[in-house]
This record gives sequence, structure tokens and C-alpha cells, in this order.
Amino acid sequence: VSEHMSDSDRQLYFSDHVIELQNAEDEKRRRIRDARRRAEKAQRDAFRERLVELAKGGLITPETRWRGIEERVSEDKSFEQVQAQGREVAREMFEDFVYDWKEEYRRDRIPLVRVWEMSKKKQEFVFDDKSSAENFSKVLLESSAGSPDLYGEIRRMSNLAKKNPLSSIQLFFNELRANHSSATSKNKKNGHHSDGKKKHGSENNDSSEDEGEIIEDGEVDVGEKEKEEA
Repeated sequence: VSEHMSDSDRQLYFSDHVIELQNAEDEKRRRIRDARRRAEKAQRDAFRERLVELAKGGLITPETRWRGIEERVSEDKSFEQVQAQGREVAREMFEDFVYDWKEEYRRDRIPLVRVWEMSKKKQEFVFDDKSSAENFSKVLLESSAGSPDLYGEIRRMSNLAKKNPLSSIQLFFNELRANHSSATSKNKKNGHHSDGKKKHGSENNDSSEDEGEIIEDGEVDVGEKEKEEA
């Protein structure tokens, strides 16, 4: 500051200097804030990837509740990092993850059920140790070929299934296979002796009329699921 400057000039110079210091401090704080946000986003992304890994392994489904998975994820480093961002952050992220997944599957399941019912009239898909979601997808594509709209939906889901193990086709395949396995076990328990012969209704009051229609191998009843969603 020159000694020849007037008092007003000195005040202006000092004010400009203060403003420069404030701007520098604001810029420093902004950079720190942006860096923290990037770090927190990276931590949330890591936690979401962990959820995806658990879903791929079948430990998380669209029906999983937080209390059912909290203990397992709490051992992961990514959980600790997002938990440090807020007590409810991890739980809220999990619930958003499951909700979005469930909603996507709920929408996709409508055309999937339609095509599945169509496919059963054309060919039999057997659920066994050799069956896979990939083969199941091919059957659905073939069965929907006569309906452009349905074929387009199945093609879209099929393309996603190649990159995403959490695709709706994979979920539907898992659902049908589980239903088939459950129905098969029930039929063996209620409808046959240990030697493989069918029980007589007069002996055990287990006639096919009382039991309901027996699901043959390769078929799965999805009616009950549709009633629940209605």
C-alpha cells in the first residue's frame, strides 16, 4: 500500500483484499465439499455393488427385508462407510434397491406370464438340473414370435439377462423352478407310496379331487401368484 494513497483508497484496497481472501476460502471449502461428495458417492456405489453381489448369489430377492440381511452386510467395509454418512443411509439404500427391483419385476411379470402360458401349449419345458434361464429365455422368445409386442418385451428382457443376472427373466425362471420343485415334492409326499405307486383315495382320503390338479413335470402353476398380485 503506497503511503501516498488516500484513506478512502486504502479502505477500498483493504476491502478488495478481504474479498479475495473470502473467495479463496469459499473456493477451498467448495473443493473440500465436492471431494467429500465424490467420496461419499463412491462409498454408496460400492455398497450398492455389494447388494448386487448378494442378489446374484441369491441372498437378496425382491422380497428380502432389511432385518434379514442387515447382519450379513454389516460385516462389509462398504456398509461401515455408508453408515458413517448417516445411521439410516444403508437401510434406505437397501430398501430403494429392493423396491426398484420389485417394481421392475412386477411390470415385466405380466408379459412373462402370458408368454409362459402360450409356451406350455406349444412345447414342454422341463425344470431339472440341466435347465437354465438362458434356455428358458429361448423358449419364451420362440413362443412369443407370433406376437410382435410380446416378442419385443421378451427380447428386451432377454438382452438385459445377458448382462444382468437380476433380470426379470432370471427371477421368473427362479420362481417357476421353485414352484415346480415344491409341487413335485408335495405330489411325491401326498400322491405316491415309497415304492412309487400312487396312493388310493379310499385308503388315505387323498383323492386327486381333494388335492387339486397335480402339476406334471415341466409345468408350473402360476395362478396363485397372479391372484396375490391382483
